[in-house]
Amino acid sequence: MFTGDLAWVEELTAAARARTDDPALLASAAVQVGRLAILTLRHTTVFSRLTDAAEGWAVSQPAAALGLLADAAVVRFYSGEDAQRRRIHDILGRLPEDASSTGLRTWVRVVSDPFGGRDEFVAVLPQLIAEAEARPERLTTVGIMAWLLDETPQAVRAFDQALDRWQAQGALPEGLGGAVAWAYVERGRWDQAREACARATAVGQAAGLDHAAACAAAVDATVLAYQGDTPAARARADEALALIDPLESRSVAVYARRALGAAAAADGAYVTAYDQLRLVFTGDGEPVHYHASFPALADLAAAAVRSGRREDAAAIVERCARALGDNASPRLHALLSRARGLLADPEHAESHFRAALADPVLAHWPFERAQTLLDLAEWLRRRRRIAEARAPLADALEIFRRLGARPWIERARAESRAAGLDVMDTAPDALAALSPQQQQIIRLAARGLTNREIGEKLFLSPRTVSSHLYRSFPKLGITARSQLRDLLDGVLASTAHQE
Repeated sequence: MFTGDLAWVEELTAAARARTDDPALLASAAVQVGRLAILTLRHTTVFSRLTDAAEGWAVSQPAAALGLLADAAVVRFYSGEDAQRRRIHDILGRLPEDASSTGLRTWVRVVSDPFGGRDEFVAVLPQLIAEAEARPERLTTVGIMAWLLDETPQAVRAFDQALDRWQAQGALPEGLGGAVAWAYVERGRWDQAREACARATAVGQAAGLDHAAACAAAVDATVLAYQGDTPAARARADEALALIDPLESRSVAVYARRALGAAAAADGAYVTAYDQLRLVFTGDGEPVHYHASFPALADLAAAAVRSGRREDAAAIVERCARALGDNASPRLHALLSRARGLLADPEHAESHFRAALADPVLAHWPFERAQTLLDLAEWLRRRRRIAEARAPLADALEIFRRLGARPWIERARAESRAAGLDVMDTAPDALAALSPQQQQIIRLAARGLTNREIGEKLFLSPRTVSSHLYRSFPKLGITARSQLRDLLDGVLASTAHQE
């Protein structure tokens, strides 16, 4: 299983079938093959095999049938095909319910239709998390469910614990469709997201699991776009699209288009950005993928107002809002509010932006929050409420700097200057060799904060903070943390003298 060699696993399974009639063994073998097959590109074929087997085992081996449905739900996520959701739920309804199957049944329902009963699923998450504490091999599974439900802070905590406490999971890429990496992206821990992508890419390429490699490439492309490395972002997104059939792997296709849209927006090419993001929705304005399309709504609106496509984007936003109804998460409510603020007539925009920023929990999605703060500040400045614009501008710029989102840093700086704020355009010479994120870490460490405290402020793990410090010291010409305060004092003195 953990070699990723599907042909070998299928050969061994056939050998087992030739040697035994034991239904438990045969069902177990079927589950193992299914678990690996979902990482290939054969989604339609694999889904039929999994669900047919689940139906066949439903009476004699219901636990195995549920395991097969759990894998079929993953294929449903990859493909985005709605007929598969109906097939899964039909078979699930025929399986007996008992306490031992609660977690796996919840997995099947969440993965195949996360917005179909979100409140119910969120309510059961604490129980599943408590059970996973005692069984660390379940942490990633619970984390993925939390991510699908837009409970990203809980997802990241589960993934952190899984990486720290459970190292026996084998070499297969962790997560569903890059879920681990996506959670880190959303939480603002971009370096960790890229590390997860690198692991998944290496394993996917070595094992010939092109779909796993494509998922990783799409997430990686998104982070590169946010950081301003747009040529690399486009190359990785194109790589993802080249590896998959967009009708078989709608999730990856949507992620790649979102990355290309972000890269175009970072370059200021808003017509291209809109064209790419428009492909995340059908011609009628329906989401191409039942989970991956919705987070693109605000970016679609931002590109629309800068490319003359306001009316088309507004129709899509409202259609998606009706489709989500009361099942939208707080995060999606905020993104819808931001989109409406961008698309509204100027005199009606403020209430939408304020609504998008109202819930304190939205700070857990720092990049999205900073984008909304910047939108609000731009609107306030255009209405000549310059004094009011300065606080959201300062907050947005601070977040963009912490994340290392270079294109958005420049946009926030330009807006800050227009609002009369004094912003430093370049880093002091001693820190110029470091990335914006590394500069933030150095400054916080110089103030005496521990790695854990720095991580909490910058949405990083203590291990990542330590790694950044280790790589930064040689560039700064120092060897110990205790030297940082003197170094920073010297930089400030030098800057003051130059002024």
